[in-house]
Amino acid sequence: MGKVITIKNNKGGVGKSWLTLQLAHIIALILEDKKVLILTSDSQNNILLYANISVPVVSGLEDHVLKGDGDIISLRENLYYIPLIKNNFTKKFREKLRVTIDEFKKEYDYILIDSVPVLNIDQDFVELSDKVVIPTFLDAATTEGITKLMGEIDINKIAAIVPNRYTKTKVEQEWYDDIAKIVDGTDIYLSEPIKQSAVITELIQKGKTILETQSKKAVEFQDIIGEVAGVILREEK
Repeated sequence: MGKVITIKNNKGGVGKSWLTLQLAHIIALILEDKKVLILTSDSQNNILLYANISVPVVSGLEDHVLKGDGDIISLRENLYYIPLIKNNFTKKFREKLRVTIDEFKKEYDYILIDSVPVLNIDQDFVELSDKVVIPTFLDAATTEGITKLMGEIDINKIAAIVPNRYTKTKVEQEWYDDIAKIVDGTDIYLSEPIKQSAVITELIQKGKTILETQSKKAVEFQDIIGEVAGVILREEK
């Protein structure tokens, strides 16, 4: 049966969709004979933009859950995406979601969920997940949010925390050290910070992942996200 990994933070704009795509692409390449699926609770479907995929979106997760069929979009080899049309989740949708996820787990080895803090459905995705990865900024508000999140989620589900858009300031280093203290004594992996970089900005504009460049400047980002992917794979064996 496949494993479900939710990328979650209650704060917007921390890079959840971008990180979801990077992790999914790395996992799909590492596990050459396996299939990886991305789901989303975000009707903006930013995953398609980041992957440079432009196709008509006719049906989405809602149809899979309520009708048993819908769009499945190929992003890369062995990597697929199911879009969302509207993030208006009905009681019936929520009741049938678990059954649909269980069916997906029979076909896909890893299911990554690009989760946004939509009331109720966000919690449903977390409950259905084997592990949670938390992208974050290194600031007071986001660090406080991590502490709160760790109180809301089964701490054993949290696989990794990934600081993003790091600008190497003294204050950010202090917040990084604070997060390190928070996770000390747990099994949560705290990655090296992903620096704010023109390389990443350019790749986003071109719709490429960090694996789709020959730039030597991208190596450190490949290493960081590769380590996080490795944590997920090790924990799910």
